[in-house]
Amino acid sequence: MTIAVAAMVCGSVMAQSNDLRKTVDGFKAKIEASDKEINDAKKGGLTKTWEARGKLMVEAFRANTKGVYASMPASKSDANLFNNLELNMGAPTEKKTEGEYELWVYPTVTYYIQNDQVQYWKETYVADAAALPKAVDAYKKAAELDPKGAYKDKKTTKDLIKDLRNALYNDGINAYMLKDYKTAATDFSKALELADFPRAESDTVIQDGQIAYYAALCANESGDKAQAEKMFKKAAELNYQISSCYHYIYLITKEKGDEAAAFRILTDAYKKHPTEEQLLYDVINYYLEKKQYNEAENYLNTAINDHPNNLVLYSVKASIYVNNYTALKEKYKADVDKISALKKEAFRQRNNPKEKERVEGEIVAQQKVAEATKADFFANQKKAADCYKLMLDKQSNNYDANFMLGILSYDKAEIYQIEKDAIPMSEDKDGSQAAAKDKEIHACWKESCEWFEKAHKANPKETNPLQNLKMLYYKLGDTANNARVKEILDNM
Repeated sequence: MTIAVAAMVCGSVMAQSNDLRKTVDGFKAKIEASDKEINDAKKGGLTKTWEARGKLMVEAFRANTKGVYASMPASKSDANLFNNLELNMGAPTEKKTEGEYELWVYPTVTYYIQNDQVQYWKETYVADAAALPKAVDAYKKAAELDPKGAYKDKKTTKDLIKDLRNALYNDGINAYMLKDYKTAATDFSKALELADFPRAESDTVIQDGQIAYYAALCANESGDKAQAEKMFKKAAELNYQISSCYHYIYLITKEKGDEAAAFRILTDAYKKHPTEEQLLYDVINYYLEKKQYNEAENYLNTAINDHPNNLVLYSVKASIYVNNYTALKEKYKADVDKISALKKEAFRQRNNPKEKERVEGEIVAQQKVAEATKADFFANQKKAADCYKLMLDKQSNNYDANFMLGILSYDKAEIYQIEKDAIPMSEDKDGSQAAAKDKEIHACWKESCEWFEKAHKANPKETNPLQNLKMLYYKLGDTANNARVKEILDNM
């Protein structure tokens, strides 16, 4: 009984193998006949000849898949008795595993299955690899040869074009899944050539803008930047993914080395489409990359005004002031160091009144420079803090805002540390000046701890606030809180 059943299954598979290959071979023969017809002096000039060729090419393309589509159930079950791969194609000649996929192998096509669903397929034996592009050319020729010009408007033509567009779209998606980006780009681009044909009223699912966008993405992946740029422009004209289209066009132009032209593309696109949020962000990012913070801030103000609930915008704006005050902190240290050096020089010139007077004049001038730098530092700190506090007004448990306010307080302490380190021992014999600075430093550290505790509460899984708290509580001599935080870290 076992041998008999095995023989029956084997015979069924062999029959299926022969049927599939015979079907494809049959279409090969029909395509050869069609090639002769279109080159015939009389038949090649008839609309019906080219329409028949278009139909043939679509049928030839579908010979392998028999209506199978991505996401179709693979195995037959009570829930999908009449809609599954097994019903459409029969039993595979072989099943095997490749990475995360189960492969169902047939004589002319292999299906990639995951979670019992068709994901994509790879054809191994076809009637004509260019069947679908040839179908596009055939229907376009049929329309061109129509003596009355009414061919495009016929219901039958609209239905044929709809079928072809769907086939090109599905094959393009499948080629994309196979990482065959060149074929995918060709499929989508050829589908776009059908845009001149009027659509049936029901033909609304696959839009030309969507097709152009996918053609652009695939051309870009394949390395054909010129075609990608062309298709992105087309998709934008058709109002599909406008921001993304111009973003890619910007990058492609930038890769050519013409950064000025690339930026003009962004700004012109934003002026033309001021409601496209991502275009505004691209302009902001450009200025941020160039460290042109004033220009970036102007656009950020526009963005915040238009999108007041986008907390990222406040954070980005705050980062401008953080970058500013970080640079000012380094400058302030250099300013203070210069004052210290001048004081030493004045001491060396203590017996040379004229030279001492000159150096003391430089000290006064340098102190004014340092005070201006310090004032600028605190002004930028306040602007950054205001941005983070606006974020907290909208979301009190926002992790980023609480964490960064902790950083701001810690950075403020560094200013006081710079000043403490610069105090000459000769001017602070009783240590009162250093003690006053320690008091300011500790106040900043305590404020940092308050913010880092809030950041930890907002995101308990994040370790950075805890690491900072552990360090600060140690510096403050707060052994109880230091031990508490250390225990939390040890248990993470």
